[in-house]
Amino acid sequence: MKITAPKIPELLTEQSLLTYDDPFFSQIAFSGAFPLAEEEHYMIDHSRFQNTYFENRFYPRIELSDVSFEKSDLSNLALYSSSVHRVTFSDCKLTGIDFSETMFQNVTFQNCRLNLAGFNFSRFKSVAFTDCDLSGAEFDSTEFKQFMFTRCNLEECLFANTSLLGLDFTDSTFNKITATVPALKGLKVNREQALSLSTILGIIIEE
Repeated sequence: MKITAPKIPELLTEQSLLTYDDPFFSQIAFSGAFPLAEEEHYMIDHSRFQNTYFENRFYPRIELSDVSFEKSDLSNLALYSSSVHRVTFSDCKLTGIDFSETMFQNVTFQNCRLNLAGFNFSRFKSVAFTDCDLSGAEFDSTEFKQFMFTRCNLEECLFANTSLLGLDFTDSTFNKITATVPALKGLKVNREQALSLSTILGIIIEE
């Protein structure tokens, strides 16, 4: 699966503290506390965030384009109804983040903590989660297209009103997930995972 990487210039404006209220940021390299006021529809493009954490949490309808986040803390942020295009998240903490009703395209999550994250009513196209902890994450009424989980923890994930057709869970781990029977059609799992899913399917397995 081809995922287009962010287009970030080599020369960026270095900033460790933002003190103005301009809702549009472009070509910046940022680290430290992100202190912007809580409001809707920030636009950030062609930028890099390293070791960043957010002092506030309410940023719905944010537009992220050609952006990378490295070793940053986005836990419990409300980023619902957003657009995330050509963005990478590497070694980030995103516990409890609300990404519901968000469009993801050409996005990678690498070695990230996403437990209890919310992706309800979101759409994914050309997106990969690799070596991520997604335990307790919710995918309700979510659309997957050209999508991959690789070596992820999917324990107690919710997949409701969501088709998993064509997805491959074989090298990820879970003992229990919540899903409807129709959602499981066409999902590729290994033998151990199939046993775990037997309760959803109403199958009784005798030794």
